[in-house]
Amino acid sequence: MKKIIIPLLLCISLSLSGCAATVASQPLSTAQSGQVEYFFTRAHQHPEQALESQINSAKSSLDIAIYSLTKKDIVESIVSAKKRGISVRIITDRTEAKTKAEASELLLLKKADIPIKEDTHSGLMHMKVSIIDKSVVTTGSYNYTQNASTDNDEVLVVIHDAKIASDWANEFEQMWEDTKNYTEIK
Repeated sequence: MKKIIIPLLLCISLSLSGCAATVASQPLSTAQSGQVEYFFTRAHQHPEQALESQINSAKSSLDIAIYSLTKKDIVESIVSAKKRGISVRIITDRTEAKTKAEASELLLLKKADIPIKEDTHSGLMHMKVSIIDKSVVTTGSYNYTQNASTDNDEVLVVIHDAKIASDWANEFEQMWEDTKNYTEIK
């Protein structure tokens, strides 16, 4: 576990310290339990492409908890996953869901019969997480937006570890089943 956590913390520290532009995208760890990769926007490592690749590789399930979802290519990858028969669920932030940019993308996802929930609690739904087939997790500062893909200092971390993915899937499931703090967007 330490072999995964320490590189993950290093990756997050680098992204927050502004050193992102000098670090190459590569696996941080190839420990027995899995592999961690990272992709920095400002280093031109295209986190959006890495995320789309993970979404496109889904074979059974795709759970997404995301603060802001406005990048059309990512939305198209999610819709494509649903069309391939993948079970897709999304949780987003209620304030972001009402913005013009996100509302239009959520409408496309709803038209594809993808269930979407938003938070109803007092805080933000500020996670940036995709869980693919309960075996891969993506996380980091990266929102699924154009600015996060091209302008911002952002990082997408991809964790290939079934145990970690299972823990994150359990957390997502608790959020999904929590009808007090999350409600379905109709």
